[in-house]
Amino acid sequence: MEKDFEKSKGLLWLVRVLCFITLGVAALANPMDLYNPFAIGLGILFGLLTGWLFRLFLKGFLSLFNGQLKKEQGRQAIRFAVDGGLLFLAPFTVMLALAVFYLNWSMTLPFISAGLMAAGTASSIEIGKLQGKQSVKNSIAASLVSFAFSYFFILAIPYLKRAPSLIEGGVQLVRSLMGGGGL
Repeated sequence: MEKDFEKSKGLLWLVRVLCFITLGVAALANPMDLYNPFAIGLGILFGLLTGWLFRLFLKGFLSLFNGQLKKEQGRQAIRFAVDGGLLFLAPFTVMLALAVFYLNWSMTLPFISAGLMAAGTASSIEIGKLQGKQSVKNSIAASLVSFAFSYFFILAIPYLKRAPSLIEGGVQLVRSLMGGGGL
């Protein structure tokens, strides 16, 4: 049975990108200033970079352990499985967005961690569906990558939360100096 790996590729890409943008923006959101453009911009960049790296490492590790699948069905099979697994990030992203922007919660990192772990595990399950059997090595590889990125995300947030105010202060300083003001 041949699978069509190009089916709904654009929609998967859009959902994945929106999920990672939302993760980045919500993680850096300040409940007292939710719509700070500097925090939103940095959140978008951080979310996209983290999402790109997470997908890259997940594809790399899963293709490393699934050479036979790659030979039989091509590289697109691994990409298809990872993209399908990353869709499991969507419910966690919706819960995170509601918690941050509607309920004004500030401690929302567990949503991010759980979402990344679920997406990695779902990717290994998708690989198992393509192979016709589940494999423990896929689950372990995906869990390790997901744990590493979850850990990285959680450790990076306290440092990145300071960046928007520093960027905003730097922009104001440059604007003041260019406008004829002084130190």
